[in-house]
Amino acid sequence: MEVSCRKNLFLLYGISFFQGMVFYAPIATLYRQNSGLDIFQISLIESISLVLCVILEFPWGVLADRIGYRKTMIFCTAVFFLSKIIFWQADDFTGFLVERIFLSVAVAGLSGVDTSFLYLSVPDGQFQKACGIYESMGTAGLLFSSLIFTLFLKDNYRGAGFFTVLTYGAAFVLSLFLSRLPGNPSARSEKHRNKPICFRQSLDLLKNFFASRRLLLFLAGTALLSETRQNITVFFNQLQYIRCGLSESVIGILFLLTSIAGLAGAASSAVTRKIGEFALSSACFLFPAFFCFLLSWTENPFLSAVCIIGIQLAVSLFYPLQSRFQNEEIHVSNRASALSLQAVFLECTGAIVSPVYGCLADISLPISFLAASAACLAGYLLFLFWYKKRSAGS
Repeated sequence: MEVSCRKNLFLLYGISFFQGMVFYAPIATLYRQNSGLDIFQISLIESISLVLCVILEFPWGVLADRIGYRKTMIFCTAVFFLSKIIFWQADDFTGFLVERIFLSVAVAGLSGVDTSFLYLSVPDGQFQKACGIYESMGTAGLLFSSLIFTLFLKDNYRGAGFFTVLTYGAAFVLSLFLSRLPGNPSARSEKHRNKPICFRQSLDLLKNFFASRRLLLFLAGTALLSETRQNITVFFNQLQYIRCGLSESVIGILFLLTSIAGLAGAASSAVTRKIGEFALSSACFLFPAFFCFLLSWTENPFLSAVCIIGIQLAVSLFYPLQSRFQNEEIHVSNRASALSLQAVFLECTGAIVSPVYGCLADISLPISFLAASAACLAGYLLFLFWYKKRSAGS
């Protein structure tokens, strides 16, 4: 590995770690409520942010392919930094809305660009391992900052906001030291290095994307799995634990353990080498399906915790492999644009699936878990169709 690529790799790890350090994460809702916002206003801001991310995703990918990934990384980490300053100083609806607009610009810009930069900074065959470490560094940063908040900051909400400003400032500083990607170090980078993309090419890219039924099968399947993990480990877990009669303190400990399970992505490459990509992928769909089924009927707190942590573990192991598959499905030079299109598809699928889970949970939590189990199985079938076509080379 070239010195510049190795340097980029460690800088990306550092950026992920610092951007994972959101000190106010444990009290994000309370922080906003303490500034006078109600739940409806918070939800409205989140909805606006999601819409902006979807709208900006593909244009940002096109722009990144035109101006270069390094410049995009620097600009977006700077905007991220500014968003945290605004958040720290915000004290009304307008302030938090402006913060979220800045954040949406940064998130949409980095989506696809960070993994493209990572993909082109590692030797062939090493991306899954690097991606696993990259994702785990972000989770480690979140765990570390949550621990610091719990031990030292506690009710100091503004202090938590200020320390988050410092860590995002550190991430921005690290981005300034990223090196340009090598111009022609290998056949792979010659094939995939970013080139300017025009409007006609953008339309062709869109047309080819939606004509790629094989890729759409894969993305739809992984979206079902991802949304299942998101809803169960972030929202339904608390409802299930209350259903089991657990106290808030125990729920907090289980949340920490679930977050730690998110570090499993770092082991994805090693597990893949041990059992193979197909076996790992199958396990990462089928185990969550089984765990969701168990959650639909059990009120045992230990079994519930095992199932929820198991879902987090399985999907965290799969994510680096999923990212590798997504990158390997790209056969055009404009990698960021292609990944942005994939992200838009995943987000839109999630926007459809998540409300369905929510409506079912309002009716009955066990029914929502059964639906989640069915979604994982459906996702696995879509994955199988994709994998069969991929193996056949069609």
